[in-house]
Amino acid sequence: MNVDEEGLRDVLRRVEDAEKENFEFAVGTQMVEENILPMFSVEGLGTIPVPVTIKDVNRLKKVSEPTLCCKSSDGMMSGNKGKKASWQMDAGHIIRHGDIAEIFFRQTVPSLAAVGLQQLGLVENELPLVEVRPHSVLIIERGGCAPRHRDAECEPGTFGVMFLQIPVKNGYEGGILKVNHQKESRIFDNSQNSKRCFYTTIFFTGCEHELTEVKQGWRIVFTFSLVWKWTRSLFVPLPADASLLFAAKEIERILSPWRLPDDAQRRCLAIPLEHNYTVANLSFAGLKGRDRLTASLLRSVNFVDLHLASVRHRMKPPTSTISNTDNPLLQRVLKKEEYRTECWVSSHTDAPLAYQGLEIDFDSEVVYPLFSRLQTNWDDTESRNSTNHEEESSLDCIYCQAFLVVWPKTSTIDLACRSGFMGALDLLECLARTLPAEEVLFVLGRTMTFCCANPQLVWCPSRKPSSPAGQVTYRLLQLCIDLDAIDQGLILLNLITDDLQTVRSKMLAKDQHDIATAEIEGLQTNEIAVTLAKLIALAGWDSCEEAIRRFLTPVRMAKQMEPLTVFVTSLISHGLHANAVYVANHLCPVLFASPLCWKSSTYNTAAEMVFRLEEWSESSNLLRVEGYLELARAIESTHLCQVIIYVHKKLSQFVKNIPGMKHFYQALSQILVERDFFSLRSVSEKGEPIVVNVFKCLLWLNDSAVLKAFLRQITMPTGRNNYCLQVVLASSAIWKVCLASEDGKNVLQMLIDSRLRELSLLKPPVFSWQQMEAEIPNCPEVEYFLRSHQLSTTFSRRFPTVNEARLWANEIFGFGFEVLASPDSQFFVNHRYSATVHVKKIAGGFAVCEITKNRRLFEYDVRQFELRQEEIAELIERRQMEIPHEPTARPQKRRKTTNQERIC
Repeated sequence: MNVDEEGLRDVLRRVEDAEKENFEFAVGTQMVEENILPMFSVEGLGTIPVPVTIKDVNRLKKVSEPTLCCKSSDGMMSGNKGKKASWQMDAGHIIRHGDIAEIFFRQTVPSLAAVGLQQLGLVENELPLVEVRPHSVLIIERGGCAPRHRDAECEPGTFGVMFLQIPVKNGYEGGILKVNHQKESRIFDNSQNSKRCFYTTIFFTGCEHELTEVKQGWRIVFTFSLVWKWTRSLFVPLPADASLLFAAKEIERILSPWRLPDDAQRRCLAIPLEHNYTVANLSFAGLKGRDRLTASLLRSVNFVDLHLASVRHRMKPPTSTISNTDNPLLQRVLKKEEYRTECWVSSHTDAPLAYQGLEIDFDSEVVYPLFSRLQTNWDDTESRNSTNHEEESSLDCIYCQAFLVVWPKTSTIDLACRSGFMGALDLLECLARTLPAEEVLFVLGRTMTFCCANPQLVWCPSRKPSSPAGQVTYRLLQLCIDLDAIDQGLILLNLITDDLQTVRSKMLAKDQHDIATAEIEGLQTNEIAVTLAKLIALAGWDSCEEAIRRFLTPVRMAKQMEPLTVFVTSLISHGLHANAVYVANHLCPVLFASPLCWKSSTYNTAAEMVFRLEEWSESSNLLRVEGYLELARAIESTHLCQVIIYVHKKLSQFVKNIPGMKHFYQALSQILVERDFFSLRSVSEKGEPIVVNVFKCLLWLNDSAVLKAFLRQITMPTGRNNYCLQVVLASSAIWKVCLASEDGKNVLQMLIDSRLRELSLLKPPVFSWQQMEAEIPNCPEVEYFLRSHQLSTTFSRRFPTVNEARLWANEIFGFGFEVLASPDSQFFVNHRYSATVHVKKIAGGFAVCEITKNRRLFEYDVRQFELRQEEIAELIERRQMEIPHEPTARPQKRRKTTNQERIC
């Protein structure tokens, strides 16, 4: 049984005709006797009395921008090009404080807008949701006009425009405003009594309007944007009107075949909307006029879902050479129509959904013909979003048509899944927040059925852009847990542990055929691992063991080691210690076998895993601990520092209380303090030097042997500035911790003494053109020059072009080879030379590089020496203030011993 499309069309047409008088698209009002604005003030001009005199008009022109022509919403300029006949002043120049201005802008203007908006179809309780924002002041003199155009919806939530025409001395003639919508027009001749009366005109954005030529005088208009400042309800309640209630029942009867979607032959029906909408402002809450009533009528049918679709209609000329003919009729016949859906909006979310490839069939699914629109009616927003190829063709005619699309509720998730799975997830999460759990579980079941039948479309989409790694799995797992849908979660677990047949680009094969390769979705991220452990805790290990075993092959573990270590830790957190040991026993041999192939974060999560396993006596394993310690001996010092800091941050409450954990942490720290700290310049996520964080961890551990080894390392004489010792003493956190105890004060005293001793050995720099510490390993010739007494030289190699010479200079000296580095630049920390390179042409068309030394390295060294002297003074002063010396006992005088004492 099929849906009666003609019957639906008849019902909607009857409703539109019956409600036509209740929904205007443009209205105007004349205030005959009331003087709503006796004067207004402009920055830099002062007070302007109303009616405005010709003298004040000329004053206003001086602070306004001339507009030689009107700019339509398609971005094309048209209008008067010979004479300045119109000006525009931004509303920000109007002073809006003071009694008169505040009453006008806060009370008068909103009340004038409310009267007109009710005639446009807004109900009374929606009026407080509208904000009337001043936009500009238009000044049009004799000869000024505006061609037919539309105003673009520049601000989110904009739906209408209000013109407030103010009186001008002697008024004006001509200047008739015409507002067009579909095949209808509203004409507003506000020139009558324009020397003493105010006029308002309000219409929806998207309506075409034009202003005929001003024949005589001046026309001044305040323009306002009508914006939804608060979100209104998506649908308007149907009034107690017999005809509307009957229409709703008729629509329900016509769509009744969709109660059983398997019997319905039609996928969906698309109803063209009357008004124009941009993609940015397309929403159910923002529907205008009769469009809102139509959506509310269809919403009354409880077994269908509503969506909005923004469709681009494109008239593209054919590629045939016959299209170059001058015959316009032949050109019109040869043009080809194209339709493409730019945006989908669901009534559940009232926000754009990531549907891709879901198109309306204009031959069979459109209920009635599109509303007539002129080809000049282009949408500025759409034009800006067009592709480069489309912008290159000046013959393309592009405008945006909005549709109200209806289909069975039971088909919603199926269509969403096939049109970009991320959009289906957005919809599913919205339903989980708004619908009863039973309905959402049904939709989730349909979603999982689609995942089982089409895993490639879910996890290996061919459309771009694809979702971030693991997002689909994580969101589905979270939905299963939130809805207590354990069975669906187990189905998902089995899906992500199976091999997926993905398709690579056929360009990889010589025979131009696609290549199918087996991949696993698995645990792509740490958050998936945490969520999966939660699911296993709810479902029980026995239900999941077979699927988990498929994760634990060497190849898969090597690809997803970090999430698997997080998975073990999460199992422990849920009390599944035995299961965590089972997984860890498979992971650790692979983890320890390749110590240098993991990311830094993997060492952190693996350490947390081993530590947490030591928490439980039955899962404690010395071989596992020793395996990680061997791993720690092999990795870089920076990575090991990060492990020490990470474990302290995550597990400090366990390490102090569990002996096995404490011994493990001490062993890791001992391995670290045996390393060379001099070159350790890494910083933490918060920008603090990593050696400072390590020192805080060791102070917290309070192991004397480890602490002494660390202090011995950072106080070791270096012959130059000791960075580690410098940043440790510069840390206020280190001072705070050390000053809290006597042992800490002794440590701080030792650090200060060592630093002062080192700084006292520094000698003032002596200038020389010999930069003896310069190292240029890629070019011995340049290195020799920098270490010599020469001031400048020309590199011996000649380059065919200037560009090649610059590339060579960039490779040797970096991007700033032509710029003098600042004396405070960090460049000189790692580069002990200072020179610039000048590329110039020589005879024969070749290019050479002239290298010239400069004094910036010496200036940097002088600056550093001055800073070290300041540091000496600061350390001495701070030590005297915060570590006061206790008075020592006076030594006793030596006395001579007697013979008897000697004998004793």
